[in-house]
Amino acid sequence: MNKEKLEGLNQLIVDAINNEAMPGANYCLVTDDGVELASFGKKALIPVVEENDADTLYDMASCSKVISTTSCLFKLMEQGKIRLYDSVKSYLPRFRYSNITIWDLMTHTSGLPADVIRSNRLKSREEALDKIYDIQLAYEKNTKIVYSDIGFILLGEIVAQVSGMPLDEFAKKYIFDPLEMTSTGYNPSDINRCAPTEVRKDEVVDGLLRGKVHDEKAYILGGVAGHAGLFSCVSDLSHFIQMILNNGVYKGKQIFSQATIDLMFTPQVRDTNGVALDNDQRGLGWIVRGNYCSAGDLASPETILHTGFTGTNIFVDRINRVGFALLANRVHPTRENVKIIPLRAKIGNYVIANFGGRNRGN
Repeated sequence: MNKEKLEGLNQLIVDAINNEAMPGANYCLVTDDGVELASFGKKALIPVVEENDADTLYDMASCSKVISTTSCLFKLMEQGKIRLYDSVKSYLPRFRYSNITIWDLMTHTSGLPADVIRSNRLKSREEALDKIYDIQLAYEKNTKIVYSDIGFILLGEIVAQVSGMPLDEFAKKYIFDPLEMTSTGYNPSDINRCAPTEVRKDEVVDGLLRGKVHDEKAYILGGVAGHAGLFSCVSDLSHFIQMILNNGVYKGKQIFSQATIDLMFTPQVRDTNGVALDNDQRGLGWIVRGNYCSAGDLASPETILHTGFTGTNIFVDRINRVGFALLANRVHPTRENVKIIPLRAKIGNYVIANFGGRNRGN
């Protein structure tokens, strides 16, 4: 890759760290010319300052929804074990609503609310699941897009129920191991390798979170949940991106069929925004381009992407032939720091303009 252009990308991230958008960050950049990995800043600021490196594991937060849970659901589809329009209740009898489908949950149009109220007060996995199964619908299904952690928690439960394996084991066997994502998973054993997140002070946790999932619901569910809990590093994510850009193939192994990859990039729902043609648009799990696009204004219509609350984001643009993941712990030591939100799209603009295949990276 062009060294001068890489230096420009690196400077954007260094400037953001100097502006205290995050303590540190790692990225992977994947194009037809190869893979670039880079690391910047500090892994930890408290209780002592620690230098960052490319092997640091980051809490992926809601990027777990697409890298793990959505991928597992696609794999179950390929195995002939589910279809999108199966009733959720047919797999999870405790679920109250017989007309809500897997498709409804994956597109965030099910009618379920966004979150469990006061989730930081949940004391056990059983209490969390009781609240989720007792939840009231917040709107008529398929009338709008309401991003819902609850929906993806249920999808994680469906993966476990259908496969007969916990979500983390299924993901490891069918997604992470075939992709040689050897450091990716839930409840990491090497806590010191993890970038710490927030200092949490509530009835459940009092102290700095490190190697334990930041999301309160995933934490009380045991660290393995459909909406959050995954930890990963940039080298592993580069394998995932390469596979998608190569139509489901990684190192000669067919991880997903071409039909599945095409489906990943197919919009399923959109919410209009007045006269704007730039709409909120989602596929199955993934955002497909969408408005206020975290991949930037130059992303093509065939771009899938997602962000994570902790400071992570990933996108794959198959027209521009480029994929990128930025891993940061912007919530360290507090979630009040939101400077990363506009930064993501600016970095995306630089990546696509300078490394996108439509200008051949020249």
